[in-house]
Amino acid sequence: MGNNIKLHDKVFKPYLSNEVIEAAIDRLAEKVNADFEGSGDVPIFLCVLNGAIMFTAAMMKRLRFKAELVSIKLSSYQGTSSTGTVLIPIGLTAPVRDRRVIIFEDIVDTGNTIVALKEMLLSKGAKEVRICTMLMKPEVYSKDTVLDYVGMKIPNAFIVGYGLDYDELGRNLPDIYVVDEPKDKNMKYYILFGPPGAGKGTQATAMVEKYNLHHISTGALLRKEIADCTELGLKAKNLIEEGALVPDEVVEGMIESEFRRVSGVDGFLLDGFPRTIAQAEALDAILKRTGEKVTSVVSIMIPDWMIVERISHRAAIEGRTDDSDVTIIKSRIDTYHNQTEPLIDYYKKAGLYNEIDGIGTIEEVRDRIFELVDKF
Repeated sequence: MGNNIKLHDKVFKPYLSNEVIEAAIDRLAEKVNADFEGSGDVPIFLCVLNGAIMFTAAMMKRLRFKAELVSIKLSSYQGTSSTGTVLIPIGLTAPVRDRRVIIFEDIVDTGNTIVALKEMLLSKGAKEVRICTMLMKPEVYSKDTVLDYVGMKIPNAFIVGYGLDYDELGRNLPDIYVVDEPKDKNMKYYILFGPPGAGKGTQATAMVEKYNLHHISTGALLRKEIADCTELGLKAKNLIEEGALVPDEVVEGMIESEFRRVSGVDGFLLDGFPRTIAQAEALDAILKRTGEKVTSVVSIMIPDWMIVERISHRAAIEGRTDDSDVTIIKSRIDTYHNQTEPLIDYYKKAGLYNEIDGIGTIEEVRDRIFELVDKF
């Protein structure tokens, strides 16, 4: 993909490459073909102008059954935000009574427009109406209507390219770009360390609530990216299905995307990343690109005997046989030390490492963490 571009008064940065977009359309077309190929009727392809022109054309090249193409003008966008107002449709020239219709849309956000269009077609006697959208914003989709075919799910950000525009500019771009909004230079980036049983989950929740942070757990983030069918999520899914490990660059890309996607917070709390020196260096490089850096490393420390005691106690309460074997617990402790100790040295040299005594009540440990973080 290219460099940043400027349209009107805004700067946009690369977001989805043409290769990724075309691959998503390939998958969509196969699903539509599976549902319609070999059917006796001739459905209507309804292209929602102007945004869905490129998407509809790309889909038509891939679909292997007879269909009639109709275009319709229907928009709820003004500038960079949705007005929520559905305009009167213009250009529906074909009768839809007793016909099956596939609506092709470039992007669905709140769903106001697309659902109103589907209801209008059904009121005109359409036998069936399906919705096929290249992109969807699940964070803001507010309707109960199921979207039958979704190419990719994306965060709630303003994008241009591949048919999408900013006040009519950018539609002809083969890639998709996202608006490059300047970040708050006072944004905080905390890293949370701690062995199994140290209470990281409990303390992370308290930190998030008190300091208005966004908690990034790499495991949860990976599952979310896969569920949302993002570019990086699809890469990770393919690797997992092939039995391969998800490489660092994919995980790092997800974290950078999360930094870019999330707004309305005062900082981020990283849990489970970085795990290696290479990942720590990659995190530094990600933050440097926007003139930022790690604020502090918060390490909740408890002795090894307490780790065994806490995990064994938790296993007995929860009935977890995998955590009841002391040999397995000690192996996990060794893994933690081997992974973490080089990172401790790395962040000590950077003057960012801070240890918190994890012995005591939840409240006592929480107060120690708050006393440290308050300094920043």
